Amino acid sequence: MEHPLIATLRRLMKRSDDDDESGLTLIELVVAVGIFGIFLAMMLATVVGLARGATRAQVVAKSTAGVLVVFGQLDRQARYADSINYPAQSANGYRYIEFRTPGTSSASGITMCTQWRFLPDEGRIEARSWNDLPGSTKTAWATKLTGVLDTGEVNYPFDLIPAGVTAGSSMQQLVISINAGSLSPDAGAGITTAFVARNSSIQSPSNLDVNGNLKSDNPVCTFGGYQP
Repeated sequence: MEHPLIATLRRLMKRSDDDDESGLTLIELVVAVGIFGIFLAMMLATVVGLARGATRAQVVAKSTAGVLVVFGQLDRQARYADSINYPAQSANGYRYIEFRTPGTSSASGITMCTQWRFLPDEGRIEARSWNDLPGSTKTAWATKLTGVLDTGEVNYPFDLIPAGVTAGSSMQQLVISINAGSLSPDAGAGITTAFVARNSSIQSPSNLDVNGNLKSDNPVCTFGGYQP
């Protein structure tokens, strides 16, 4: 069946051919312009939809790639940790977490401390490290990911599952949740994963939290500056 708009245009053109005088009447011209406007609006809506879809796909791909790179680095670091501190927040609002890698599992043969922090106002995740020795020098902060959004959720983006029978694991687990790119579920990358510290145990110093205040009673990596 022929589309009504096409049929209208066809009738207008036929009337114009049959009339003794060339051209269209004012009413016919208004109708033709209105039909053209409808087609133009439909075309623009399609173009805008395609552009938004392409932009959304680019944002998701870029955000996902960045998050996976961060997870890969954390996996290589946290898997060899022997003790992870409970996450904390510094006086300036930075959220951070630290873990210690024993010398037997570090490339340098020296016990290392690694610290990751999230800057909510700047949407950036950074990391640094130092030798777990008095007077050690910290490395400069290295940016690991930008465009990270603060979801406002509790324990975002760092969390700790302590070792214990009730926790379901005899080793500590570092949980990372990152939402990058957009808070919209279809326009960003929201990924959560847990990294098991294979050298940790219930006896890890920072695992102890007797009063249940979600702070390590015996935190590790206190040399070289505790808060970021």
